[in-house]
Amino acid sequence: MTANVLRRLIVFALLFALVTIAAIGLSGLIERALGFGTVLVADTAGLARALAFVLIAAPLAGMLWWWERRRLADSAERASLVWALYLAAMSLTSLVVAVSSAATAAASGIDGEWRPGAVASAIVWAGVWGWHQRMLRSPATAPTRLPALGAELSAPYGLAVAAFGAATVIAVLVSEAATTVTPQLFDSRPWHLAVLQALVWGIAGALVWWWHWGRAGARTAPGAFAEVLLVIVVALSAAAALFGLGTVLHIVLRLLFDDDPVAQLIAPLGTATGAALVGAIVCVAHTRLLPGRGARAQGAARLAVSGVALIGAASGFGVIVNALLASLDTALVGGDPRTLLLAGISALIIGAPAWWLIWRSARPATAEEPGDIARRVYLVVVFGASAVVALVTLLLIGYRVFEVILGARGDAGTPGGLIERIRAPFGLLSATVLVFAYHFTVWRRDRAAAPPTAKPNRVERVVLVAGADSELLAARIRAETGARVTVWHTAEDGAVGEETDAAAVITRLGEVTAQRALVVAEPGRATRVVPLSG
Repeated sequence: MTANVLRRLIVFALLFALVTIAAIGLSGLIERALGFGTVLVADTAGLARALAFVLIAAPLAGMLWWWERRRLADSAERASLVWALYLAAMSLTSLVVAVSSAATAAASGIDGEWRPGAVASAIVWAGVWGWHQRMLRSPATAPTRLPALGAELSAPYGLAVAAFGAATVIAVLVSEAATTVTPQLFDSRPWHLAVLQALVWGIAGALVWWWHWGRAGARTAPGAFAEVLLVIVVALSAAAALFGLGTVLHIVLRLLFDDDPVAQLIAPLGTATGAALVGAIVCVAHTRLLPGRGARAQGAARLAVSGVALIGAASGFGVIVNALLASLDTALVGGDPRTLLLAGISALIIGAPAWWLIWRSARPATAEEPGDIARRVYLVVVFGASAVVALVTLLLIGYRVFEVILGARGDAGTPGGLIERIRAPFGLLSATVLVFAYHFTVWRRDRAAAPPTAKPNRVERVVLVAGADSELLAARIRAETGARVTVWHTAEDGAVGEETDAAAVITRLGEVTAQRALVVAEPGRATRVVPLSG
């Protein structure tokens, strides 16, 4: 079995590399054909490389696939995890290259620029993607293990591209509307070209997402991996929405309390608005899918979003401390601390309420039930990570203090006095200390409120001494008790007992408090169950 796995790893790694090399070489040749030979004379080295890639890698890939194609007639080969991973990896790689190349070529065409390289790459890699999609759907080559893995990975990519395009469209429109206030704020080229280019990316991503989410089965794919991907999408989209909202609030506060030019203040408004709107839409849409995945996925998504909001709130608190320390230093390096203070206030105002509303909805531990295991893991991860960050920042503060005492300027010639040198790590330290203290207290409280989870005694190892036909009894013991069963066959032939004997053995094993037991099922004699020590 180990030799087969090693063979598959080597074969499919070689096939992946050969297909990639051949596709790169073919793209180079098509690029020169589409460029009407203008590159042929100017770049003979590139032409030689493309010819070598095609004429060497392509035949080798074809021969290797022909050899492996015959092996796929065996159901064990199609059930291989390595085969499923190869199809998923190559499908995702070819899809990413094809879509990005096609969108780049189309966006450049809107600007009036001809990109033969992008067109050639899109054509070749679209063919590679179509070839592997045919493998996924053919009964002779379709993997029987993780058949929807490629679709599960491709759907988030399409969603990310579509979200990027939509956010860019909103950013351009908001920026164009802002020109009524600051006419010379943005690029002088026509704004509708930027909108059309962003729409190209958005439409391409939406098509990819629609195909893999609905047609290829990513939405209904079972398993924990699909739940993890859904939780990641919810968390990242929530992070984009919160970051966008925080940036918008920061811009508003700077307009009210800052003296910088209006054009400079509202420059990030379009990007922040697009991120907030698109992130909120994606987050809400995918949150509605969580009930279909069960309570475990809902709890994990809630805690993930809570963690994202907590990072924002803690960062805001640390930045506020940083800005307050900066206000005490007359020789401030880096500008007015007011901008920094407003940034911290914005992050804290957005992150803290979001974190509290999401966190308080999580089910705490009680005396009647031990609470959600995801909550316990979340608490341990948060205060553990906070402790590590606090330790690192404390070491950095100590380094800066001794640097000032010893009169050194540091490796980079760090300017300023003691406050200027320690204000950033001290702000981070103060935030992480608060996060650690709160979550460690909650963890201790949950642990004290939860009932003791004593591990029930059960048999973990069973040695079965029986006749040659004892496999049914061994399988029954494994299924009912979950113990590892080692079978020793007796020299005498004979049956080990009927179904009632097996049931009796299972019952007696359930009464054993030792971790190991000996079961002797001799033909014609009563079955004995002997607990073992050690």
